[in-house]
Amino acid sequence: MAYKLNKLVLAFALIVGLMPSLALQLRAQTDDTRIYTIAVVPQFTGLVIHRNWTPIIDYLNQHTAYKFQLSLYKTIPDFEKGFLLGEPDFAYMNPYHAVMAKRSQNYRPIIRDNERKLTGILVVRESSPYKDVADLDGTKIAFPSPNAFAAALYMRALLREERKIDFEPLYAQTHSNVYRHVLLGKAAAGGGIYRTLDRERPEVKQGLRVIYETPSTPSHPLTAHIRVSPDVNTAVQQSFAAMASDKNSAVLLKAVQLPKPVSADYVRDYKFLEQLNLESYLVK
Repeated sequence: MAYKLNKLVLAFALIVGLMPSLALQLRAQTDDTRIYTIAVVPQFTGLVIHRNWTPIIDYLNQHTAYKFQLSLYKTIPDFEKGFLLGEPDFAYMNPYHAVMAKRSQNYRPIIRDNERKLTGILVVRESSPYKDVADLDGTKIAFPSPNAFAAALYMRALLREERKIDFEPLYAQTHSNVYRHVLLGKAAAGGGIYRTLDRERPEVKQGLRVIYETPSTPSHPLTAHIRVSPDVNTAVQQSFAAMASDKNSAVLLKAVQLPKPVSADYVRDYKFLEQLNLESYLVK
């Protein structure tokens, strides 16, 4: 009886001793076989996002030991709900989204563009009589969505708090829709950013005039959820750096507004946004 008991104790000890090794093997298998999702804030249509980001996903799948897939959200509010619930593993988002994501799910910026800053712009029709922000008092102004940082959130706060004008906000879901709302006369003015305006057709750009700019901030970061391991984050960062150093791949980065990718840090790059006190303008 004592002999059988000793055998059972020995077997149990062996199992317990193997558990850490088995756990590490299981984790390695999970990291190797799981598919990491990358979501992109829908400043543009899903078709444009799919066209521009699919080559990036393909590159990551070919040049890292991990698997990735693009996760599309139809509107900016849908995208916000997604990252506030921690749905995507990675998310390319606006700077104030990074604040929201850090607070809600501990997403951490890992990559940002080092070439250009993010600047919000207010556009009117080229032929309109509006010359100054004060001329827009009492009018209807279009924005992509309430929480689109430079184009809407920061812009609305500045127009009301600094320029002291009253206006009726109209949310058009995307930057492209905002510009067309202005051109069609559905709004007197519209909020956007230079990057999205630059990507519009010549007739759209020529039909609009910028009358106001927000102060510039660091650009959109690619963020990673806290559950993503440091090894995966490092692999993604190294892949973006490799793309930037290759002439052919660098074109892919320009298409997703990350032509000069560098490592991002929340405290250094985005924490100051917490001091802007924009919470009263957030729409949840």
